[in-house]
Amino acid sequence: MENISYVGLSHQVALKQQMELVANNIANMSTPGYKSQNVLFQEFLVESDRKNEDKGQLSQVLDRATYRSTLQGPLSQTSNPLDLALNGNGYFEIDTPGGLRYTRAGNFALNDLGEVVNAKGHNLLSMDGQPIVIPQGAASITVDAKGFISTEQGPIAQIKTVAFENEQAMIETGDGLYKSGNNREIPTEDLTVSQGALEGSNVNGVLEMTKMIEILRTYQSAQRLMQNDHDRQRSTIKTLAEVS
Repeated sequence: MENISYVGLSHQVALKQQMELVANNIANMSTPGYKSQNVLFQEFLVESDRKNEDKGQLSQVLDRATYRSTLQGPLSQTSNPLDLALNGNGYFEIDTPGGLRYTRAGNFALNDLGEVVNAKGHNLLSMDGQPIVIPQGAASITVDAKGFISTEQGPIAQIKTVAFENEQAMIETGDGLYKSGNNREIPTEDLTVSQGALEGSNVNGVLEMTKMIEILRTYQSAQRLMQNDHDRQRSTIKTLAEVS
């Protein structure tokens, strides 16, 4: 394969990965607590395979990793007492069949046992690592800024919130949940809880649509480069055949 083809193909592979992330961001514009994702590109140099004095290095593209924007999304008031939003850096701790998970999505509800659960039915945990159970017959649920939850019958528990030293090292597992990724927990003194509100996605729809258009045009440009090189080779072969 010619050098131009190598360069163009590496560029297109990276653009494909970027397009998939942009499409995923747009699809999650209305997902509570969703954090937009971006591609981290790296340029790497390879030796040209030319045999003459023009031999040098070629610049190719590698999609090294993805990273998440940790900016807080906008808060919307819902008046639902079990809709909770976090202000500051931190996550709710959720108990799932696969182990502990962490989320910014605060759209909670009660299951048949009176336990506070997320949209997938997984338990929101308290500071002592136990499910939070609302007593039967409770008429009102109150959550203060520190995450203490209570009813007119009295206090129940404090919602567990955690923060991590390196949020980019957290591993996304789907449904707005993350693994800690062997991350070290750090204090959450500045983190507060807002009741009756949800944190929305931090995706900027206009920006993502602009990115999508730019990626498409760049992909088409790389395709034209490869096609022109292919046409050049065909023309050269045809000319040489006629001469011979």
